[in-house]
Amino acid sequence: MVGLILAAGASSRLGEAKQLLVYQGQSLLERSIRLAFSVCQEVLVCLGAEVDQSIIIIENLQKEFPDLSFVQVAQWEKGMGESLAVGLKAVDISRDVLVLLCDLPFLTTSHIKNLTSLANPDRAIVASFQGVNSPPVLIPTALRPLFNHWSGDQGLGKFWRQNPMLCEIVHFSDKFRDVDVPEDRKYWGI
Repeated sequence: MVGLILAAGASSRLGEAKQLLVYQGQSLLERSIRLAFSVCQEVLVCLGAEVDQSIIIIENLQKEFPDLSFVQVAQWEKGMGESLAVGLKAVDISRDVLVLLCDLPFLTTSHIKNLTSLANPDRAIVASFQGVNSPPVLIPTALRPLFNHWSGDQGLGKFWRQNPMLCEIVHFSDKFRDVDVPEDRKYWGI
């Protein structure tokens, strides 16, 4: 399984690059990379905005995680779907992919291990936090072709809404609260 971290956005609603924010002593990007490596053998990070500072974080972590790499998303401004498409194309088609975002401070290794333990070759495994579906999402090899023409601002929400029979939802009692606006930053003490 390959971890795919989407960290290309400019965080326009927040007003600064969320992947670089520090939470509990590490950047949100570093935190998400460490979470991904708790279950994945390889991790690929999709970069766009703030690429230079993100590359520094990745290069420092490559000493600890030699199977960490990144890809630059040329048209990252188009949205999350563009990053997802570029990332999936960069991962061998024969591999399952665990898609993560870097702006979910509540996410733990326990969540990821629980989710990936339910791997199914025919269904995507989607996390749901108090009824809010969100990455992490495990995309099995069999479903990867459905994303061949993904682009623009088509996040994963479109996939699970249009293909409910291809998804297994894993319910967690944790409240969903990402880092999108300044109030979220205050909430998380970032």
